[in-house]
Amino acid sequence: YSETMSADPMEEQRARSLSHASAQPPILSTSLTSQEGREAGEQSSRSNSLMLMRDSSGSHMKNIGLKSLEDFDVAQRGLGQYAAETESLLSDHDIMGGSGRSSARISATGEVALSSFGQTVFNALNLLMGVGLLSLPYAMRLAGWFGMVILLVFALFTCYTAKLLGRLQEYTPKSKLREGPGAYTIYGFHDMGYVVFGSWGKLLISILFIAETFGYCCVYLIIEGENLHHQFANVPVFQDWARQDFMVLSAVLFLPTVLLRNLSWLSYFSALGVFSSIMLLVGVAVTGLWESIPPNQKYCSAPCTGSLIHPSPTDDIHLDSLTKVIGLIMVGFAGHAVFPTLRNDMVDKKQYTRMVDVSYVAVTVTYAGMAAVGYVMFGIAAQSEITLNLSNDNWVSRMVVWIVVVNPVTKFALDMAPIALGLEAFFAAYFKIPQGGFHFLLSIVVRTFLVALALTIVIAAPNFAVVLGVMGSLCAFTISVTFPCWCYVKLFWNEISWFERIVNVAGTMIGCVCAIVGTVASMMHPGSET
Repeated sequence: YSETMSADPMEEQRARSLSHASAQPPILSTSLTSQEGREAGEQSSRSNSLMLMRDSSGSHMKNIGLKSLEDFDVAQRGLGQYAAETESLLSDHDIMGGSGRSSARISATGEVALSSFGQTVFNALNLLMGVGLLSLPYAMRLAGWFGMVILLVFALFTCYTAKLLGRLQEYTPKSKLREGPGAYTIYGFHDMGYVVFGSWGKLLISILFIAETFGYCCVYLIIEGENLHHQFANVPVFQDWARQDFMVLSAVLFLPTVLLRNLSWLSYFSALGVFSSIMLLVGVAVTGLWESIPPNQKYCSAPCTGSLIHPSPTDDIHLDSLTKVIGLIMVGFAGHAVFPTLRNDMVDKKQYTRMVDVSYVAVTVTYAGMAAVGYVMFGIAAQSEITLNLSNDNWVSRMVVWIVVVNPVTKFALDMAPIALGLEAFFAAYFKIPQGGFHFLLSIVVRTFLVALALTIVIAAPNFAVVLGVMGSLCAFTISVTFPCWCYVKLFWNEISWFERIVNVAGTMIGCVCAIVGTVASMMHPGSET
């Protein structure tokens, strides 16, 4: 793809410095804090919140962390005023990054907004390797080994559409998107939606992001509740507890983290996502090899074995269940809402395409490994979460399950934060609620309501696979397939070949069809857990 050069290099540099520094896990972010930056941060502590809400990354903070969500009302002041307040506080520094020396700007909060190639790959892996990994053996149970073909096709096409996002960001709009630095720069999905479809496109993207973010909150609640139930079902105190009771317990555990205003400490734990995913795959495989006698057979009736040494019976294809599989598999490749932010933060944006390729190869290998290992071990008895199939008889299984149990505690609050902040800002502005005690009370009410709403949806949902399937079909296909292809065709129709036109028009149509069919199939035929 050809690079579109900025008309004003200084404007591009300022825009880059104002991009979303919080889009990478802080443990791998290159940062430099100055006294001036700290003092400015005290005067304008809300800068990172604005950056998060301005771009699409606000809906995916669960995977890549965030720096500060302490206040949100700065968003009402507008980007132009914010830029004017902070531009004078920016200073140039030479920093030693992971791949060598580079020049970067320090924001008012003292954070550097640029990541090396390796850091960006880690952020992308942390973004993509999430809850979708848990349901892959179940997806194979529904589709048979043909599910592996679906997985590879989705991986290839979403990798392609992720690269399209980089091309879309190079497009120069005909009118300003904002005042101040980066007036003609496309930072993320909201800007793309506005350039291609106008105000309604921006609104639609916002609605999709809110739905997807809230959906992930529900998913984390289900993961926590079902795995706690799996771990404590035989403990005397909890023997009479039903699945719904553990969901309520999970909501109670999550609520204190949601009520926190400053969640920066949680972002460090959220960066453990890659480690958790790898440990899950390794742990499941080790469990399958633990003994010559299948160690997990009591959790799945014969002919299921729960062992890699004694494989369970498997099937080649189940045509009647394929529509239920597309959402479960697709959700694992849906990180597109944050890819523009990852590109914004790269030191060398020319490496964006290579970064996407490396990330998708690693993710696809991990997903294929989990799908194959889980399906061989449990076959037709694979449950919607692979951890529910694991035994409590060895320490490896227990360790894997507890890693999965702890992870949602940190990510639930990070996911709920942008929704809560948006509602708080709306109600505070509408009812003219001043800062202080009443604003604190508003925050408690809004956040408690959101947790209660998520709990209500979770209790009503038949199982984990239904919620994940709906999210993967409705949200993931729309954001990761339909939207990039549609935007690319609209903006570059006269510049692309006929082959590219056909591919992207077909991608737009297929994305729409899969979103509708997959959503209906997931809701109408939720399937069985056993």
